[in-house]
Amino acid sequence: MSNLDIRREFPLLEEVVWLASAGVGPMPRRALDALAATQRDLYEGFDPEAWREAERTEEKVRRLVASLLGVDREEVALVRSTTEGLNAIAAALPWARGDNVVITDQEYPANAIPWYHQARRHGVEVRVVPSQGWRLPVDAFAEAVDDHTRVIAVSHVQFASGFRVDLAGLAGLAHTHGALLVVDAIQSVGAIQVRPRDLGVDVLACGGYKWLCGPEGTGFLYVRKELAEGLLPAQVGFPNIASGEHDELWDALCGGGMWVRDFSGYAGGARRFDGVGMNPALLSAFAAAVEYSLELGPEWTEARVLELSGSLTSELSQRGYEVVTPKEPAERAGIVLIRGPWDLASAETREGVERHFLERGLKVHVRAGGIRVSPHFFNTEEDLGRFLSVLAQIG
Repeated sequence: MSNLDIRREFPLLEEVVWLASAGVGPMPRRALDALAATQRDLYEGFDPEAWREAERTEEKVRRLVASLLGVDREEVALVRSTTEGLNAIAAALPWARGDNVVITDQEYPANAIPWYHQARRHGVEVRVVPSQGWRLPVDAFAEAVDDHTRVIAVSHVQFASGFRVDLAGLAGLAHTHGALLVVDAIQSVGAIQVRPRDLGVDVLACGGYKWLCGPEGTGFLYVRKELAEGLLPAQVGFPNIASGEHDELWDALCGGGMWVRDFSGYAGGARRFDGVGMNPALLSAFAAAVEYSLELGPEWTEARVLELSGSLTSELSQRGYEVVTPKEPAERAGIVLIRGPWDLASAETREGVERHFLERGLKVHVRAGGIRVSPHFFNTEEDLGRFLSVLAQIG
């Protein structure tokens, strides 16, 4: 597929140079069309088949995500956000007083607040690993992890610095101490290949609206099969009980049997953590977006993302800018953070910098006291050139 064909798939690119996929990714036409078509079929007319198709879409999304991650469908739960997925696991773990959870000083609030919440509820200690010059090598975790560590919770790619952690190394450290490795993967899945089972990851949560180019309100939770079967979800609804009992209860509801009753089992694997009341139109759009990602090929996408972020990193360094993001491909993905002679402490200044770019047709973000650029597979070298030109105009 040519670059021109790819760019035609994204209407937003006709209006702006989008270098902000780490915030929100633009949706491809096929996802936008699926969203509109599903909404129309469900709510503009009476189409019983549309409602049956909505039920099938959930399983389609589960199958597509499983294919993307290289895992079993039973290991995938459908959730609305990374935060919802992380909270589902944090609340299901059997905490004991004296346990600790290890996070880092670079974590986005989605992967910090849920653990502090459990600390309040159960007397758990939250230990924060300090980064080393924006990097988070496995050795940095060693002093914080001990035999009372229940979880190491880390973002695969840090939202600000763009540093990509060594998940396989962290999994080894966690499992040596009997701990779990729980990963926030919203800044990696869709940009680079992620195979949680191969990496030793126990739990992985990801929203669908950034690098996967899906809509907000979609996402997934991977839970290693052997782990999921031993966890009791903190929140349970009709879809989260064992499939056989679900069908029996539905039969009672419709046929006039006794439907107010206890249940004996939970849905198999990660399905027990499925969000209840998932929006079928959003799911249809998410399915289309993930299908597109698989069609392009995760290997090709990763190569393109690393090529663009690497090219931008090198050019910025040559021009004298401080580039926080590592140069080594194994330690980065699509995020590039630049710091310069700008004081971005005030909200007014930050808004002014983002407005400076937007008025010139580019979308970037200000994060962690710097300018964050996040090129995706649909971006071009010309896009990066325009960014560099506009960056040079900042006083």
